Amino acid sequence: MFSLLSRDVAQSIRDPKLRNDLRFVTLGVVFGIVFVNVTTGAPIAGFANALGFGDLLYAFLLALPVLGGALQVFASLVLERTKKRKLAFLLGGFANRVPWLFVALLPLWVSDRRALFGSFAGLLFCTACGGAFLAVSFMSWVADLVPLELRGRFFGHRSLLGTVSSLVSGLCIGWFLDTVSRGTGFSVVIALAAVLGILDILCFVRVQDPPMRYEEEYQGSIIRFFREVFTHPPFFRFLLFAVFWYFAFNVASPFFNLYMIRDLHMDFFHIALYVQAVANCTTLFSIRLFGRLTDRFGNVPVALLATSVASFLPLLWCLTTEANWRPIVLVIQILAGIFWPAIDLTVNNLALKLSPDLHRSFYIAVLNLFLGVFGNALGYIAGGIVLETLAPSVAHFMEGLGVHFSPYYVVFLLSALLRFVATFVFLPRVREERAFLLRDVFRALFEEVR
Repeated sequence: MFSLLSRDVAQSIRDPKLRNDLRFVTLGVVFGIVFVNVTTGAPIAGFANALGFGDLLYAFLLALPVLGGALQVFASLVLERTKKRKLAFLLGGFANRVPWLFVALLPLWVSDRRALFGSFAGLLFCTACGGAFLAVSFMSWVADLVPLELRGRFFGHRSLLGTVSSLVSGLCIGWFLDTVSRGTGFSVVIALAAVLGILDILCFVRVQDPPMRYEEEYQGSIIRFFREVFTHPPFFRFLLFAVFWYFAFNVASPFFNLYMIRDLHMDFFHIALYVQAVANCTTLFSIRLFGRLTDRFGNVPVALLATSVASFLPLLWCLTTEANWRPIVLVIQILAGIFWPAIDLTVNNLALKLSPDLHRSFYIAVLNLFLGVFGNALGYIAGGIVLETLAPSVAHFMEGLGVHFSPYYVVFLLSALLRFVATFVFLPRVREERAFLLRDVFRALFEEVR
């Protein structure tokens, strides 16, 4: 289970150099997932809460690193002209990870909250710039490195090992934060995450960079570049779905952690236990299955199944209270552990499959541009604005009717509604060659259960 390549993928690859390269690509996620979990999950939420940042400032703190999506068009142009994906990945990766070391240490030196937030903004802008080159080069690089017929199984196994790393590290970090002084504890955890993020990038130092498949240089203007992407129907329909889905998700996603900390009064170990350990354990038993299903039936029907279930999850959060959260959060995280990895897997596969070989990095850049700006950053900020403007009035009105209603429920309900729209309006319009129907996926799942 814990080898860096699954047996069937390793046996299908005859080139020993390629097998070794893919092992390093997999090893990177073992380190990188800790960095991602800390800088986007409960530790960064607790860090912001300890510094006295409100919901909107917290949303901006999360939005700044992903705004690098706006720079990915420029990064892709550089990539297409230089053809040096590996160099772009390494330099962008270090620029993306190293500033977090300073984010971890600044609160130990700067006490003024306004100056602290301004310093964070500058550092996180650097991470955004690095992330632009990191994302564009990685997707293009891996698309040429991993054989098409093995992508589902390879990324499924890679996600599996990332899940194990996430599970173990999450529990250790949660215990540590509950044990030590919160101020010092957050700094130590974020600094450690930055170091592991750097190790993630170092795993790619010896990975080969195959020649980009088409050496023709793109000579068009930026406007022509966007027109090319927007007039490619399969990819454009997928882009619309992906942006709307991640906007719907991110309207609420940053605030589940704050809700658990502020309203449910959960400690960090229990957040890690329920949110990471439970979800990750269920992922261990499901991710390979979804990898096989995408290879066999296509990505769209698997995505339809997974997003349908994930759309209900914010509604379940509205049933939780400080007294009853344990069984409800347990159910939420079991379902999340099964279906969220399937969503990430199918979205990544569709991005690679529906983008043409010619100028693929351009297409990935446009996707990441819209995901970063509109799907992620705008989603975070929209959720923060709703929480600081509309949500308190709605919560006060409902409390006046004798109904327990947290302000966070407003963004949870909004997220659920938008997820259903993405699933049943935008996803069915995505066309994938040789994809089966959803009922075929159900039939295969029933056979697995038997």
